[in-house]
Amino acid sequence: MKKIQNTLIGAAIALASFQAAALPFGGVDARSLAMGGTGVAAGSIANASTFNPALLAASREDEDFNFSLALGVLVRDEDNMIDALDALQATNTNGNDFIQQFDADVNTYIAAFGTAGEPAAASQLQISADALTVGLNNLNNRPLELGVNFGLNVTIPGETLGMSVFANSRGVAAGTVFIDAADTGIITQATDDILNGTNTLTTDPFAGGLASTLSLTGAAVTEVGIAFGTKLFGIALGVTPKVVQVDSISTIQALDTASTSFPSTGESFSDANFDVGMAMDLGLFKIGAVGKNMIEQEYTLITGEKIIIEPQLRAGVALDYDWITITMDQDLTVNKGVITTGVALVDESRESQYTSVGVEFDLSLVQIRAGMRSDNTGNTEDVLTAGIGIHALATVDIAVAGNDQGVEAVIQVGLRW
Repeated sequence: MKKIQNTLIGAAIALASFQAAALPFGGVDARSLAMGGTGVAAGSIANASTFNPALLAASREDEDFNFSLALGVLVRDEDNMIDALDALQATNTNGNDFIQQFDADVNTYIAAFGTAGEPAAASQLQISADALTVGLNNLNNRPLELGVNFGLNVTIPGETLGMSVFANSRGVAAGTVFIDAADTGIITQATDDILNGTNTLTTDPFAGGLASTLSLTGAAVTEVGIAFGTKLFGIALGVTPKVVQVDSISTIQALDTASTSFPSTGESFSDANFDVGMAMDLGLFKIGAVGKNMIEQEYTLITGEKIIIEPQLRAGVALDYDWITITMDQDLTVNKGVITTGVALVDESRESQYTSVGVEFDLSLVQIRAGMRSDNTGNTEDVLTAGIGIHALATVDIAVAGNDQGVEAVIQVGLRW
């Protein structure tokens, strides 16, 4: 049942960053991710529509048109839940996983009870009971976060009027394992039978599968809009009217057959919103600021939890000199987790407020990038980022970001001139 890695890869291809169920600030963009998540002051026309619409009127002289398509995937598995789930579902030389082997050994024990073969059958049943107990315990209290991202934009920049038509979809889901007492009770019953020399087990006690479950909950946010930028008195200004659709994500699967493919959505909500931004070119330095989702929206789910879309403010500064760009962005607001439970301790653990730094070395056709993102709330560890770009008429950008808790990757292709 080695299905976990394959379904993660499949999710990334089919649909199209490290804080429990928190949505990223901008859209999916390889250059930004590689540079620590920066983009407010030194973004390109490929990500201006989602990072700072003012950059549509403050683009570089060699940027006249852009079309790009980006796909990304995030896996945050700090306690190796995926490996533990794989191990529970792994088959042995008999072709059985841990649950199937336990059932087979129960049948053997029942058949051998009261005969000369009982001690050997009891010994084997104890081994499989212990192994199943370890497998379940290894999954207890292990967090998992999955994310998939898709981005598409067509951009024509200009100081008088720059425009970008875009669509972005960003989804995150957090996983939780629930070990059901019914499952542990069956294992305990088997152990008691062996110790007491009794036979109270039924044939195939797990024939219907485990009662323990893997729950994945979160949300997907899709934005479709048109960004505008213009320059007035040397200051670039931008606005992004858009439609925002929010889909809740919820799935509960039996642990023995559970898969960490990205789950289907549940309840759906849709509203209009907008972003605003400004940028200034001060010669060697560039500065920018942006406010995203300026109309706060709140949606209550059937479960009583809430999805809150609220304004996010960020400022950035960049040193842009010839072939090197050094940039820093700072969240001015604390970003809430996409799912709000109403429990202060849980909700606070899902907050983030990032300081991001990045550098790009532009070697004509090739760009080398690196960066770091640090969460001021202390809820997540620092994330290191890196990437490469190849820019001619056709463009390819690849970025990765990670720490010992997880990894995020984006590939972006397009045309630019």
